[in-house]
Amino acid sequence: MRYQFSIDRPHTQGRGLALAVVALISLGVVGYAFAACGDRNPDRASASEPVPTTPTPIPAPTAAEPSQPVPTTASEFYTAGRSAWKAGDFARAESAFVQAIALDSTHVRSRLYLGRVLIESGRAGDALQHIEAAVALDSTSSEPLRLLGRAYEVLGRSEEAIDAYKRSIVKNSKDVWSLNNLGSLYIKLGRSEDALGPIARAIELEKSVAIFHNNLGSALEKTGHFTAAAEAYRAALAADSTFGPASTNLTRVEQLKEDPAAPPVDLVALSRAFVEQISTWNQ
Repeated sequence: MRYQFSIDRPHTQGRGLALAVVALISLGVVGYAFAACGDRNPDRASASEPVPTTPTPIPAPTAAEPSQPVPTTASEFYTAGRSAWKAGDFARAESAFVQAIALDSTHVRSRLYLGRVLIESGRAGDALQHIEAAVALDSTSSEPLRLLGRAYEVLGRSEEAIDAYKRSIVKNSKDVWSLNNLGSLYIKLGRSEDALGPIARAIELEKSVAIFHNNLGSALEKTGHFTAAAEAYRAALAADSTFGPASTNLTRVEQLKEDPAAPPVDLVALSRAFVEQISTWNQ
């Protein structure tokens, strides 16, 4: 079976933890968005902290820093928060987004990015209220629902995460990160057959993301399609030659012997069947 489509488009110390992390990474199943549309995804678990009731003001620049205009509007605080988030300064980002929301409680982007910051800080429970508010405020976009699924997944609320990802896909059937995240979660839940459709569809829409190919390879490998899995891992490396999990997975799966009686897998047909399945979710 050829791997192709016919159409385009944590705070702990010790060696034990390090080995455990390496073992998890070697599995190669990557979700969350890796989501999506600007999402970064290390949803690191850490001790939960309460959201401060009074945000820490954004400090004035020091002599060593270039002077920046002091934010005064919700949009300006949002922009400052985005900059801090991109720089990995979650405390400063959180403060800026909280101040944006204090000025304009309907500022959807600040709600979403505050949710992301809290998830990435290991505080997914605190993120829910802001993400749910964004879902209520923006009834047209798939992004708030995708992020809601991500928060539920981090919290171990798998069925609610699946429902949120499905609702996101109903809003936008071409949201490739929601498709990937749904498939990734299915793999983690031991439902690799169910994962094939959404991930195949994500790749049919966007072939350049190594994570998608790697996740498809994981689903194919777990369902006994070793030859197709190897092709998927190679496609991941073709998209990003530095993507370590795919290299590790390819080395492993090349040593496995596929059952000659195993039926072939048709990824195009799986993708099309999944698209048809989406239409039933609207009913």
